[in-house]
Amino acid sequence: MKKIIPTLAALLTILVTARLGLWQLDRAHEREAKAARRSALAVKQPILLTGGLPDNFVELIDSPATVEGVWAKDKAVWLDNQVYQGQVGYQVIMPMRISGSHMHVLVNRGWIKATNDRRKLPVFNTAEKVDMVKGILHERTPRVASVGKQGRDGVLWSEVIPKSYSSWSGLAVYPVILYQVNEARDGLIRDWPEPDSGADRNRGYAIQWFALAITAFIFWIYYLFRRMRVADNT
Repeated sequence: MKKIIPTLAALLTILVTARLGLWQLDRAHEREAKAARRSALAVKQPILLTGGLPDNFVELIDSPATVEGVWAKDKAVWLDNQVYQGQVGYQVIMPMRISGSHMHVLVNRGWIKATNDRRKLPVFNTAEKVDMVKGILHERTPRVASVGKQGRDGVLWSEVIPKSYSSWSGLAVYPVILYQVNEARDGLIRDWPEPDSGADRNRGYAIQWFALAITAFIFWIYYLFRRMRVADNT
């Protein structure tokens, strides 16, 4: 029984690491498919957001969209610890009440540098009348290290998820965040980074798992040959 344990351990290691390598390759293919989908959606006509919520709204993530409405300035939240070109600041998430509707859409209006005094938030401009925004639909903001989910006075957040925001604010909001891309004289920067598919990272992990599988196989073969030599000498 003791003689078979190393073989079983080697085979189990080879099977598990090889399977993990294949899983990482599958993840890479999935990420590439999502990146291709984003590229295809980017050239389509923007969707006009109205008061109604389409049944297939989840499928519209990463699509360009436009919305017209009035800003709800008093319900803005700030995404904390956002770094742009080496400077720390915030991203401003503000709801817009859609024209002719009670519905709101959360808009990531852009980045602004933090003040020297963390107790004071920076100032930017907001249109008082009906405004129009063009952008890209995202499911949520990424999570960052911060003061907590909700910070000073409840307006500093480490992540913004529409459902959680709706519960906090009491507003009816679309289940997405519109990342603004059109220019506006508001003092905010909208230099959004190109999304990384992450496929290369998954392929790198796959190579590591396959390397472990090959290493385990080599050690197993070495063990078998060593056993055979010992058996021949006895």
